[in-house]
Amino acid sequence: MDVAFDVIVVGAGYGGASCAALLAERGRRVLVVDKNPQPGGKAMSLRRAGSTYEMWPIVGGPATGSRIEELMAVLGAGDGAAMVTPERTGELRFIDSDGSVFATPLGALPTSATAAPDHPEIGQDELGSAFEMAIAMVEATDDQLAALDTTDIASWMAGFGIGRVLNAHQMAVLNLLFVAPVDRIPASEAIRTLRDFSMKGAGRYHAGGYARPAEVAVDYVAAHGGEYRPRTKVDRIAVEGGRATGVVIDGELVTARAVVSNAGIQPTVLALVGAEHFPDDYVGRVSTLEPSWSFVGARYFLDAPVIDVPMVVQFSDESWWDDERFRAAETGRWPDHPLLFTVVPSLYDASLAPDTDHQVVLAGTMSSPDLSSPMGAEAIRRVDDEMRWTWPGIEGHIVKREVFTAANVSAASRASVVPGQGGECIGIAQVIGQCGSSKPAVAAPLEGLYFVGCDAGGYGCGTHQAVESGFTVADLVDAALA
Repeated sequence: MDVAFDVIVVGAGYGGASCAALLAERGRRVLVVDKNPQPGGKAMSLRRAGSTYEMWPIVGGPATGSRIEELMAVLGAGDGAAMVTPERTGELRFIDSDGSVFATPLGALPTSATAAPDHPEIGQDELGSAFEMAIAMVEATDDQLAALDTTDIASWMAGFGIGRVLNAHQMAVLNLLFVAPVDRIPASEAIRTLRDFSMKGAGRYHAGGYARPAEVAVDYVAAHGGEYRPRTKVDRIAVEGGRATGVVIDGELVTARAVVSNAGIQPTVLALVGAEHFPDDYVGRVSTLEPSWSFVGARYFLDAPVIDVPMVVQFSDESWWDDERFRAAETGRWPDHPLLFTVVPSLYDASLAPDTDHQVVLAGTMSSPDLSSPMGAEAIRRVDDEMRWTWPGIEGHIVKREVFTAANVSAASRASVVPGQGGECIGIAQVIGQCGSSKPAVAAPLEGLYFVGCDAGGYGCGTHQAVESGFTVADLVDAALA
């Protein structure tokens, strides 16, 4: 069969864009199709009225030596997507039961897992325990990590006796990195990610907007014999003779030797392709994959520089969630202080704001990925309250406020095809039974179809996981086409 492209990539999130560029770099003719006006997926950068910002708070890590950095080097991008790390990248703020706030500053250099606030409860013995835990993370071998696929990270950490305050720090960070219950995140996945952050730094952002690596990647595809088509929705993935043969766009078939989907494993199998093309047991597994939680909140457009730190993670001992605490919040029993994640893009890169008198502040917290759940509205209300409690001066400087919901997340990324799914922050949840050896394979049972992004082929936090997957899938597809 004559084909128009070697590979068609559906979706230009970090995973799809990186996979497409790597295949183009190897001489493959690639088409990238994305329903959004610009690449980046959930990490897309918006450019409006002189400001550049993301749809919700996003930063990543590790800050140095990441797969994103490796991708830019392979593509010869130079400073096209330069990482920016201000001297003061952020703070972790612990709120005690009496309302006292204890801040741990995060700098541009790697931050040890033992970093802790100057809290009266934390003594040398506890710091020693935290140091022992950090050493155990660093020294864990691949075999030892693989053996922890079915051990949750909360239980693993409990064995070191690090105490209430340091435990809250670790649990809040884990919630933020994985947007999943800490008592179900595999220790194998968490340890690899935490030691990356500990040894290589955190708070990654990119000059020109967080989506710059994805933008560079699709530009590379277009400049090397391929095409990038934004604002283009795929009707379905075509199947002929038991294999994926291309995509249908506006009723017309565009053919390829392989199709890579960055649209999510559930929307791909159950909607874009159709369950009838897969074995029943595979469809059953895909249908029951659990999504990560959603992240909802608001964008605040300010006419004054109210906030002076690029990123703040704020929490109490009650803010972090395991399964039980999440279920309690679903029924309306929230902690006094929700876990609040705040990012000011222009404090990473001043060119992202029209002038120094304006700020766009992105703030959010965890919620249900279910588009119909009332939990999201309550979560947004609590984000508003927490923002005003934390920065009382913000109220008089809000020019405009925009909320983002689970439905907004779904509209920008994956369709909701399974009840309770669609608004997930990352993809399928990085929980026991869906990580490590249990993670879905990147190659589908349908010949010629592959998955890329946070559902298959990678580990780590958000965009790092997606690009890790991009490398894995590019290698596999390129070998299959050889």
